[in-house]
Amino acid sequence: MQKDGMEPDDDEERPTDGPDAWQLAGLPGGLLQASYLTSRFSAQYRLIVDVLLGEQEHTLTGVAATDLPDLLRRRLKTLGVDQGLLDDPAFRLKERMGSLERWGVVYRFQDKAVRDAEFVLDRDRYQLTETVAELHRAITSLGDDTAAAAAATLAPGILTANLTLLRDSAETDPAGAAAAWSVIATTHQSMVKAAAGWQARLAGALAGAPTQEKITTVQDTLRRYVDMWGAGIDTHSEAITALAARLAGLPAPVWRRIAVHTLGANADDAAIDSLVETHVNTLSTLRRWFDGPDCQARRLRRQMRDTIGPLLRGQRTIAAVGGHVSRRAELVDLASRLESAPDDDAAWRLWCASTGLFAARHLPGAGNPPAGNAGAVSFWDADPVPVEARLRKQGPKATTGSAARIPDRAGAKRAARHRAAEVAARAAVTEAAVLARSGQPLSRWQDLTSDELQMLLVLLGAVAAARPDRAGRRSATTGDARWLVRSDPPADGAPAAVVRTPDGRLVHPDVVLHVTPAGSTAGSRA
Repeated sequence: MQKDGMEPDDDEERPTDGPDAWQLAGLPGGLLQASYLTSRFSAQYRLIVDVLLGEQEHTLTGVAATDLPDLLRRRLKTLGVDQGLLDDPAFRLKERMGSLERWGVVYRFQDKAVRDAEFVLDRDRYQLTETVAELHRAITSLGDDTAAAAAATLAPGILTANLTLLRDSAETDPAGAAAAWSVIATTHQSMVKAAAGWQARLAGALAGAPTQEKITTVQDTLRRYVDMWGAGIDTHSEAITALAARLAGLPAPVWRRIAVHTLGANADDAAIDSLVETHVNTLSTLRRWFDGPDCQARRLRRQMRDTIGPLLRGQRTIAAVGGHVSRRAELVDLASRLESAPDDDAAWRLWCASTGLFAARHLPGAGNPPAGNAGAVSFWDADPVPVEARLRKQGPKATTGSAARIPDRAGAKRAARHRAAEVAARAAVTEAAVLARSGQPLSRWQDLTSDELQMLLVLLGAVAAARPDRAGRRSATTGDARWLVRSDPPADGAPAAVVRTPDGRLVHPDVVLHVTPAGSTAGSRA
């Protein structure tokens, strides 16, 4: 109910004057046939549609109304559900079929009466419409991309082999070329479907707070990508691009002969022209998939690479909340760094970088005191709380009873300090070597040690998460707030940089990395 002088909260409840501009624009809107999935009785409607779709494997003349109850009971028995549900007064089969017909889910027609006794029988027959049959198959296969993922296992290699066969037989053997093209089209569709499924899983798993289920989903998706498809991209991308470019230059009569062998000699010109256009568009799509630094295959690889950081952070978050975790060492270290800061501004920047906070924005005016509890005042104005002398003196050690016998760990502490000094010295050498390469293209970062490679990967990961500006440059601060990184984009058409390390090869766009300490003057200007 709407009160006088007030507007309804929901935009859909507001009255509209005249036709809907969104519908006049020709944009796709609601799908009336999908109403059976959102109705109050969706479980009953879906059972009926399941039965009608399953019967299409046995007959194409529809299901008789008199046979439908027995088929429904058989379906419930297969699912292990009590068949007595069909006897529930809430289940009215005739009304349900009428609703399905109004929504365009089923066709209703009648058998021809041959004998007089058949005129008094229910001679209705029901058949699913083509749209609903495809819709229901898609719904029942949601989340099941096993076939598409398996087909994507050797997709790059299969495409290379059949594109080569198509090139060799296009002008001399149209039948063989048509057979090769059928494999190419099927593999391409399976590859696209598998990649779209991987992207959808990653997008859903990376949204919101990390959970164990999301972490498992990301791990499984990455494993599928690496095991099934990622290795073939580097091997076959160049060959696929070259073959697709050469096939795109074939004359139109060659493509028409291949289309005739695919459609048959009785095909009309319109169907042949449409198939030829499909062939050309598919070749263009393959080139967009595998050609260039921003092709779909490389974009998918970057998406897979960028999920490793959130995956590790999510695993650490789940591990941290799984039990008691003490942050005392981190807080003491942060307090020491804040105390040694040269001024208040530097201390505030360090605090923001460590906690993810930003400076407060002060607004003019004074707010009203909080209502309710009169003692809810700021701790600046609150009365001091008395603290016992024992607690002030002993602090966290203020426990009752005798102290437990503590084992002597002096030797372990000396070894730990010695090890920490060695790690710090090695880290200083690594940082100096990386800073010496600052301002150089990535292709000149050769002869890296394992420690330098790890630091380079951290820098690349930080700058990859930043958003580029109009010139394509990216700037970021590393997670420990120690380094400012800026990457300049490579020149157009520049080959990828190949950096050889003791752990293998690193292939990356040939960007120019500028690395400066976060507290330096040069870093502030950057």
